[in-house]
Amino acid sequence: MSDCSRPAPLSSADDAAVPARSPAGEGPAARPSAKSRHNQWTRAKMVGFLRELAATQSVAAAAKAVGMSRTSAYNLRNRLQGQPFALGWEVALEFGLHALAQAVMDRALNGEEVPLYYHGELIGTTRRYDNRLAQWVLENPWKVGRHQIAREYSAGAFDALLERIEHAGLGWEAGEAVPGPGWPHAGDAAAAEAEGQFLRTSWYGAEAVEAAAKPLARRRRSGW
Repeated sequence: MSDCSRPAPLSSADDAAVPARSPAGEGPAARPSAKSRHNQWTRAKMVGFLRELAATQSVAAAAKAVGMSRTSAYNLRNRLQGQPFALGWEVALEFGLHALAQAVMDRALNGEEVPLYYHGELIGTTRRYDNRLAQWVLENPWKVGRHQIAREYSAGAFDALLERIEHAGLGWEAGEAVPGPGWPHAGDAAAAEAEGQFLRTSWYGAEAVEAAAKPLARRRRSGW
């Protein structure tokens, strides 16, 4: 691809389906019949799952919302490691961390109301300030998810990433820019500048060791 423009939509993207499981070693599965598609991961289901995951942080609930199983969701993510869907999963986790940070701030400042009972009767409430688990999560963000810098970058363009997942190929194209601030970019130079600017201001990048802070390397890519 000579520039970083938005990939062209597939002719049948809305109906394209991915089997919940495919035999090892086989090539792309044959197009499923309409009758069997209820048990397939379509592009629309992928997008619906990611939106629900971002909102609930529950893989089981997100999978159920699109009529799929929790196990099939993990299988799909494992099969598409390093591809747009897996990145969307990471970005959904990032939204969860943002929500956790807000909840921790609320609990740290206002505490948690706990009912007090005496002989089975409610006699009042008290405030409890115990944020040890949430504090651990916030102090160890590198232990949540797998590709923190990439998901932080794409968190600013989540809708664009979901559009990319729904309407283009399941794999990154050669030279394709990852959706992020300012996407789609006018060309390679603009994409490189956007990524460079992000890495200079990235929270995860600032905290990462040098080996973990590798460039986003716009998907000429064996992974992130």
